[in-house]
Amino acid sequence: MRVAAVLVTHNRPQLLLQALAALRAQTRPLDAIYVVDNASDPPCMPATIGAAGNGADSNGAAGSGAAGTPGATGTSGAAGAARRHPVTLLRSDTNLGGAGGFALGMTHAFADGHDWIWLLDDDAMARPDALAQLLDVVAGTDARIGALCGTVREFGDIALRHRRRYHLPSAIELPLPRAAYDGPPCRVDTASFVGFLVAAASIAEVGMPERGFFLGYDDTEYALRLGRAGRSVWLVPASVVEHLRARRARLRAGPFGPKHYFTIRNRIAVARAYATLPVVPTVVTLLFGLALWGASGGRLRRGAVAILLRAIGDGLHGRLGPFPETLARLPTRPAGPHRGTADPPRAATGPAQAMTGPSQDPADIGPGRA
Repeated sequence: MRVAAVLVTHNRPQLLLQALAALRAQTRPLDAIYVVDNASDPPCMPATIGAAGNGADSNGAAGSGAAGTPGATGTSGAAGAARRHPVTLLRSDTNLGGAGGFALGMTHAFADGHDWIWLLDDDAMARPDALAQLLDVVAGTDARIGALCGTVREFGDIALRHRRRYHLPSAIELPLPRAAYDGPPCRVDTASFVGFLVAAASIAEVGMPERGFFLGYDDTEYALRLGRAGRSVWLVPASVVEHLRARRARLRAGPFGPKHYFTIRNRIAVARAYATLPVVPTVVTLLFGLALWGASGGRLRRGAVAILLRAIGDGLHGRLGPFPETLARLPTRPAGPHRGTADPPRAATGPAQAMTGPSQDPADIGPGRA
């Protein structure tokens, strides 16, 4: 059984190195690691991460680098790590968002013949036995397994909203109860891509994540797509990933902006594609969007209102893609400070080390989850 990890990064080099160290420390060694550099500035350097070369251009096409083979460049430590865990660096000169970044990495890992592909952001620190715990469950689950995921921890506690039930008639999403994390592996309806292990057989059947989502709900849609195809998604509580997200990166902490646009638009689009009742899901997701707007800083600024209306309209009409350029020029940030702007770097609990990179700004469009 060949297992590869896909790690998407954008402008967080120190977190990337920490995430790579966690992957290289897995008790069940990975057969390959694919790092998707999502238009970082400056770009990721192969020698820095122990990679063999640059394998993609701005369109996600294979480049001329010697990707996929153990590298001999860089320091002896990086080269040694590359020999033990071959790293392929895939560079995109344009920001593809989390959705496009994962799709790019999965495409390469799938083409290289891996049986399982493990998806993580650059702020996701897998505990040493996280992968082994997932693979231990594979043999004991049904043959139509689509993916497995573990426990996500944030701020010293279980982050319940990463694993959810999805009520198809109404599109209402409910986090799995805390008690589920104390029991054996169980089925879930949706899961974030923070530690999401997907079977290559599932990819062959349902395809890649939808790049058009750009940021957020690409993982929700993908899990629902697996379910629609009869592929199950499982939570394995014993597999743990420490998610080093800053408090100010949460949606309710920042001014209403790009992340809110993607969350509202994509949630509406997913509801209209998968919910079984014709009207209720639209009403539910519209109310969600209005509630999110109402709880955000700078909501009454002209730019924030325009973003809200555009997100609703684009979601209802299925218009996906990056953040609209016409909205990017509008003012959204309030003149004064808003709640949640001051947040020091966090340290993971357990074996992960302290975060040394900068916290992600809530308006930054990187690979992180909303």
